[in-house]
Amino acid sequence: MALVDTMSWMSSTVFEAVSLVWMELAMFGVAAVIYAAVIGLPHFGPKKSKATYEENSSREAEETLKKWQQVKKGKGELPSGGLYMVLTAMRQLKKTPVQVEAELRQALTSRGSNLLSDVQALPTALLRDDAIELLPPVLQVLQDFGKSPEAAVIASLMAAQLRRRDYAGVELTASKLPDEKTLTPKMHAILATTAAHRQRLDACKEHLQQVPSNDARALTPSAVAQIWSLAQREQRGSEIMEEFQRLGVQPQEKVDSNAELQRAMTTIKAYVKNKDLPSATATFNRLKKNGVTLRPQVYNCYLDACVQCNDIDASLELFEEMKHLSFVDVVSYNTLLKGYLASNRMADARALVQEMSSRGFSANKVTYNELLNAKVASRDRVGMWRIVDEMLSAGLKANLITCSILLKSLTPHSSEKDLARVLDLIKNLEEQIDEVLFSSIIEACIRLKRLDTLSDFIERYKNKGLFRNISAPIYGAMIKAFGEQGHLHQVRELWAQLQAHNVKPTAITIGCVVEALVINKQGEEAWQLVQDCQQLMSQRKSMINTVVYSTVLKGFAVSKRIDKVLAVYKEMRNNGIACNTITYNTMLDACAKCSSMEKAAMLLEDMRETKIEPDIITYSTIIKGYCLTGDVERAFSVLEEMKRDGNFMPDEIMYNSILDGCTKQRNVTEALRVLEEMKASGIKPSNYTLSILVKLLGNARRLGQAMQMVEDLSKEHHLKPNIQVYTCLIHACFQNRRFERALGVYETMIKEGCNADEKFYAVLARGCLQLHQPLKAVEVIKAAYKLESALPHPARLVGVEGLDELLSKIGKEEQEAVEVLRAELQRCGVRAKTWSREGAWQGGPSRQRRRNG
Repeated sequence: MALVDTMSWMSSTVFEAVSLVWMELAMFGVAAVIYAAVIGLPHFGPKKSKATYEENSSREAEETLKKWQQVKKGKGELPSGGLYMVLTAMRQLKKTPVQVEAELRQALTSRGSNLLSDVQALPTALLRDDAIELLPPVLQVLQDFGKSPEAAVIASLMAAQLRRRDYAGVELTASKLPDEKTLTPKMHAILATTAAHRQRLDACKEHLQQVPSNDARALTPSAVAQIWSLAQREQRGSEIMEEFQRLGVQPQEKVDSNAELQRAMTTIKAYVKNKDLPSATATFNRLKKNGVTLRPQVYNCYLDACVQCNDIDASLELFEEMKHLSFVDVVSYNTLLKGYLASNRMADARALVQEMSSRGFSANKVTYNELLNAKVASRDRVGMWRIVDEMLSAGLKANLITCSILLKSLTPHSSEKDLARVLDLIKNLEEQIDEVLFSSIIEACIRLKRLDTLSDFIERYKNKGLFRNISAPIYGAMIKAFGEQGHLHQVRELWAQLQAHNVKPTAITIGCVVEALVINKQGEEAWQLVQDCQQLMSQRKSMINTVVYSTVLKGFAVSKRIDKVLAVYKEMRNNGIACNTITYNTMLDACAKCSSMEKAAMLLEDMRETKIEPDIITYSTIIKGYCLTGDVERAFSVLEEMKRDGNFMPDEIMYNSILDGCTKQRNVTEALRVLEEMKASGIKPSNYTLSILVKLLGNARRLGQAMQMVEDLSKEHHLKPNIQVYTCLIHACFQNRRFERALGVYETMIKEGCNADEKFYAVLARGCLQLHQPLKAVEVIKAAYKLESALPHPARLVGVEGLDELLSKIGKEEQEAVEVLRAELQRCGVRAKTWSREGAWQGGPSRQRRRNG
């Protein structure tokens, strides 16, 4: 029966609820019909932009003021909305309170009592719209024209000023009243609260005494809390308690509990994480309104919120309030200091530190770390170390944060002295080095390429347990750095430490180890490490990916081990490791370098089967491979196939590879045709193209055509021939036994300002010997070392490649000239190791000579 009654009651309740909802919907529908009939349907056209509304509002305000000017002259009537609409227009046009007061005085003077009733209506309207800044001038005008404002208006103005923390404004408004007898109980309560905020307990007590007994409504909970907090700080709680008891007020001390404050601070911090300062402010203000006796910790928490949300104005306003409440401490100063530094207000930051010292607060490590971080951020190295020196002079030692900030400042251009100073501070730390600082030290050493320092650091701390907490990415960074410098013993030791400390490597970490071994020509070891990871550590099997295997392939390709390349490829397929375009390109490059293009065909077939699309590097590699093996016809075939597919267009590298193949076959006609095709395709020849063509034409004994080719292509494509082009030209001249032409090319090169190298001078000197001009070869060597010579000197001292061999050959024909040259070289600082009649003389320009040259 109870169940039946319950169901019946629920059904009745639901029915009534539905009836009410239906009635509401019906009424809403009737209202909508009436609205449409009277007002018209709403407009759903394009929404006006904010700028349009602002422009319209500004125009309307200007029109209103034009009408107001006519009213002041006694012409016309007030605009629709009356005098309040005029004041609203003045606010929109940014008129100051002084200007508003002047306008009202002028109007009342010219129109008299006609406008006075309108002015009297203004205070209520201004209070309603919270336009408090205009209320004092309006009240002053009324008072001057014999119309005293109502007490309720004055009380409302004072309350509004109190809400805005305009304590001086509250007292100024009260002073405008004829005498103290006109002050209402509400006004006395407001003045008591104001006095409490201004730390004036005697004045506060006097105003409380003027409030009638048992009038608890006059004081808000937050006002009671503020007065009670001040009384307790001044140890005069008994005096104020008497007044509270008379009024029937009880301070809500229970609200001021640690739990309540802690919850509020936690809430504020949570809002700050999302940069939600309004919500944090609302939480803080709610505490104050609830009568909670706030403590410095709460103020510091909210101050930190303002700083972290980049509201420096709110921070300064709160800081001033904290100073009035005597709540400021070292934490407060450090927090505001952080705000100044974040806003790049360095002068204010310095002034704040001075103020802090004048108030008896000593700067602590947090203060110095904030200043230090600002100097590091602005890259002020001198200022940074000045802060450190000041900190140490104050008797404060660097801590973990100090050292981390300094390590962050170190760049690849930092001096060794800076790194040494930071490491000295780390040695003298009172705290134990943690994982964060340890990682920062490692990263700084890698960044500065100071691997010797890093090695010492690792050796010093490897038995102290810190490596147990180092992450796999940090291990990977160290392994990569040591690998690039060829320190394989460190690479192997770090890999062993990672495994000994049970640090789980990532695919990137394993890739760093494999790459370090490969670039140091330890391809076999790299492959073995991959196989170990596959077999012995099943959890790492998934980390042996395409990138890792491609690195192993690259190592074997560079060492021209085509058998190993194919073996690794077979292992990849057996283990289900996917190959991508880069993998196949690496293997095809190995086939090209090893002249094994028959194996390339098999790889290309596999690419088609696995639907791996070739890219332009694939085609370029195949073409280069066929050209290297002398099969230029196949290279042309691949080029034509690529052009037919239409996915890629030939680039300079492809054309240069084919031109190089033509050079090997001495096929000038085909090479010149390819050059024309290259230019017609919009591919601009480079200096490398020129070098190939000069070599080809020189071999074909077409020196004049080679010279003309360089001149024409350089002019047509705005090329400046480089040293490789000039080296090929010189060699072509000697091939064609044109000695004087070769010297002419050399003089042109020097005149054009092209930087020569040791190989160029070796080719030039050997050519002179080839054409039986040993004394000219001596002159070439003198020019290379910037000694007195009949030939023009290069801009800098260069030297000659294979100098000992050249001198031995010259010495067989011109022994005396070689002896003189040897003496001149030694006088000019060229290092000579041995010398014998057989010509075992070795030498080269000293480092100092190169630098001076």
